[in-house]
Amino acid sequence: MDNAKDKGKIRLYDKTFKPFIAYDEIEKAIDRVAASVNADFKDSEDVPVLLCVLNGSILFTAELLKRLDFACEVMSIKLTSYSGTQSTGKVREVMGMSGSVEGKRVIIVEDIVDTGTTIVDLKRILQDRGASEIRVCTLLLKPDIYKKDIPLDYVGIRIPNDFIVGFGLDYDEIGRNSKDIYVLDTNMKYYILFGPPGAGKGTQASAMVEKYNLCHISTGDLLRSEIVRGTELGLQAKALIDAGELVPDEVVQGMIENQFRRVTDVSGFLLDGFPRTIAQAQALDKILDKAKEEVTAVISLMIPDEMIRERIKHRAKIEGRADDAKDETISNRIKTYHEKTEPLIDYYKASGKYHEIDGTGKIDEVRERINTLMDKF
Repeated sequence: MDNAKDKGKIRLYDKTFKPFIAYDEIEKAIDRVAASVNADFKDSEDVPVLLCVLNGSILFTAELLKRLDFACEVMSIKLTSYSGTQSTGKVREVMGMSGSVEGKRVIIVEDIVDTGTTIVDLKRILQDRGASEIRVCTLLLKPDIYKKDIPLDYVGIRIPNDFIVGFGLDYDEIGRNSKDIYVLDTNMKYYILFGPPGAGKGTQASAMVEKYNLCHISTGDLLRSEIVRGTELGLQAKALIDAGELVPDEVVQGMIENQFRRVTDVSGFLLDGFPRTIAQAQALDKILDKAKEEVTAVISLMIPDEMIRERIKHRAKIEGRADDAKDETISNRIKTYHEKTEPLIDYYKASGKYHEIDGTGKIDEVRERINTLMDKF
């Protein structure tokens, strides 16, 4: 598959996977985990057991073992609950434990913890066989779906609930030998909606989101959502707003990147109000490039300046905002729009991603023009 190869993607059987976590990031995570394990076991008078859960954690166990500076015994056990890309929810012991754990402290070494079903069953198995203490060490964790009561003592990297392969993880037993980790490519689309004040972006965006199963990202709404949710970036933004300062680009960009990673049950994203500058457009390209993605298309709703004036005045009258209806105010808004937007138009025209839509006429007429374009993607 040429397109997959060009973007660093890999093909396994019937599915395509794109780069997700590079090997150097994996190594750093293992370094952190090993440091924590060493701190807890450095004064051990006994010999703890490192229990490798086959086959997925072979590579992780090997790398972790090289970094441990205390004496330990290595055992293995093989269990399975996956078929294809879905967990069956039932754990089977495929290959018994390679030694006795009676009276010993055990560190379970897992490649990934998602629902936690395997951890629950494995802890029961170890308790039945007389382990004196059980700790859990995992390279990867899907915190959104792990709801079990068993604490995870050592966690390398927290990831969204996506299907991944590489560094020991497989898709129907292949893909384990990649040193990087790849995520299932869902062919996500990334659209940018342009248009001057009064072009009807809000009205058309709602219809686009519903018809094409998109996540609408408006920077204003996103800021408010992050603040309400109390995220780290939201708290940074709130502190700046409370101090009367503008929220810097890097904070907004971080929120957008988080949204790209967090929202997975859609076919794509519709960006409204971002980017507004060439610098922001370049930052967006970098965010997407990290996931081996790119902007799908820029849809620009175009109406003449005189229509902008008419629509802004009409909206200001309906909303009772007399100041917004002043000719000077409207002229400044149009001037600002042209100054900020025209460089972006040239930027996206250069990559062949810019598409203009005639925004004049009835709402349904404009919507039909948008749908005709969107259907091509």
